[in-house]
Amino acid sequence: MQAREQFALAVRIVGLLCLIYVLRAFVRSPWPEVVGYLIVRLACAVVGVYMVRGAPWLVNFAYPEATPKAPDKTAE
Repeated sequence: MQAREQFALAVRIVGLLCLIYVLRAFVRSPWPEVVGYLIVRLACAVVGVYMVRGAPWLVNFAYPEATPKAPDKTAE
């Protein structure tokens, strides 16, 4: 397993933890008294779903694809 794949796995695990946090928070109090808590829960849920799906922009930022080399013209 390469470093890029390990990082992608770690991102998915963190996303899963975000979703678990949101689910536990909604079970404890489905309708929080302060609107700010609801906004934080929704933002955490969106980030969690993005990370569980692999967070391609984040992974590509951390581990950019190697640029392909130009074909060697002497092989003709």
